[in-house]
Amino acid sequence: MKSTIYLKSLFTITTLRLFCLLLIGLIMSSCNEIHYEGIPSPVIFTPNIPVDVDPVLQNELKVAGDIYQLNQAYNLYSWQALIAINWPMTDDGIPKPNFTDAGSPAWLGWKEAFQVYREDGQQPAAWGSPRIQTGLGLTSSLLKDSNSRVILSTRTPTQPAHHNLADETDQAFAGKLFDQNGEVVVYEVLMNEVEFDYIVANKLYNLNGQLEFTKTQTEANFPKGNYDNGTLGATEIKLAWRVFKSTDLHQDRYLTDEGYIIDEVTGQPKQVRLGLIGFHISQKTPTGKQWVWSTFEHIDNLDENVIIGADGKTTVIHPTLTDPDCEICPVNVDATNGNSTYKHQSSEHSDYWTITGDTNNYYAASDTMKTQSKRMVDIPVRVREINRKMQDYFKAQGSVWQYYQLIDTQYPLDQNAKPATSTATAYHLPESVINKSGGVPNIAYLTNITMETFFQDGNQIAGLMENSTSEGTALPLSIFGTESCIGCHSSAGIAVSYDSTTSAPKFGGQLSGDFSWLLKRANWDTSLPKPTVKAEE
Repeated sequence: MKSTIYLKSLFTITTLRLFCLLLIGLIMSSCNEIHYEGIPSPVIFTPNIPVDVDPVLQNELKVAGDIYQLNQAYNLYSWQALIAINWPMTDDGIPKPNFTDAGSPAWLGWKEAFQVYREDGQQPAAWGSPRIQTGLGLTSSLLKDSNSRVILSTRTPTQPAHHNLADETDQAFAGKLFDQNGEVVVYEVLMNEVEFDYIVANKLYNLNGQLEFTKTQTEANFPKGNYDNGTLGATEIKLAWRVFKSTDLHQDRYLTDEGYIIDEVTGQPKQVRLGLIGFHISQKTPTGKQWVWSTFEHIDNLDENVIIGADGKTTVIHPTLTDPDCEICPVNVDATNGNSTYKHQSSEHSDYWTITGDTNNYYAASDTMKTQSKRMVDIPVRVREINRKMQDYFKAQGSVWQYYQLIDTQYPLDQNAKPATSTATAYHLPESVINKSGGVPNIAYLTNITMETFFQDGNQIAGLMENSTSEGTALPLSIFGTESCIGCHSSAGIAVSYDSTTSAPKFGGQLSGDFSWLLKRANWDTSLPKPTVKAEE
């Protein structure tokens, strides 16, 4: 699958011209550019996902030491990727002429993770085919409802004990995120055709295939694309959705869809209305073998935004993921991690929450569980400047994307740099944290408040993070920490053996999964014999 190299025409420019571009919001013309009247578009609008930021420009800015402008180039790239992935399509899969045209977003044609890494471990249906039974026992009517999302699970690759159904209601390495209605935020993951083809060709969709693969290869190696001929690399997206109540106001500020989630009372799928609150893009590029990570959120997640009506009346919108009126509410408390349960209690002093396995008592402003979410790393000014231009443009076009914002983009500055040493006896700060992945990421931390809420801890022992190992050493060191997309995903593994008693898979070490946790969703195809690898006793 190929993608036009529009970033080459956009970014083959001098540093000065790029600086001017960012200041005045102008864009160079391209054969793929879509023109709108009024406010000029800050980026080229095209249905083609960018392959990479122009490698020549990258090198120019690195030599000049101008990482600020390089970051800005990548942030423009991130917005263009979001636009292309959400480009409206016809029923035949043809891009509509304009981004603001009515039509289903392009990503609806991508493969859902649960349709690739099937519960029954069998080969996924061909690209472009409708949903099929995958061992989950879903009804035919649900599978045929291609206009609705299917979000059914509490199992994540990093929480395999939470085994239920298809996609996610838990965060990675954590539990559930509760919005201010007490509703659980839900997630889904999809992949593009490039990644899908690699998985199918190498039979990585089940544990049988992964074990055969690792007999001869130590690491997965997803396609990185080719900038010169416009070939796109492997790409994954993760979406975070809030579940609307019928009484919720301002639903017109969201990209919405219908979806099926599990009713916690009946245990059966039920259809609900969903509003997009987080959108995460990870893409392997020719200059980024550690992948490029672009993450977006809805502007109402944490901020009190104001609507001024035609009559001059002011309406303050209550944030989705925090209560600004509760200044003493404890923040980023994970009430369900590791199958923990929570209970509302009362005392003469106040109401509070208790959580199994946690000795703390948490002040409760309500008897409904709500996560008081708090971002520990502010959105940088340089990103907010680009966001403002994009939002102004989308507002002029009447697009719902005026209510979304880029948090930042994380990418490797030197993809050939080896990972820093991070063991109990040979760790060294700061590189053991900031370059755990290798590649020397441009920023140490990048998180999305809808997807990595419970990593927002602030000061902590370095070993308490997934990124370092000083905990339990002779000299445990406190650092400020949240999480790194690149650092976390560098730990993703591929199956290399299995337990002879339980058949539980054993996964390879750092970098073996090529930054995709999805490989750990693979199941056994029980219709096939297990590979003749050495089983772990």
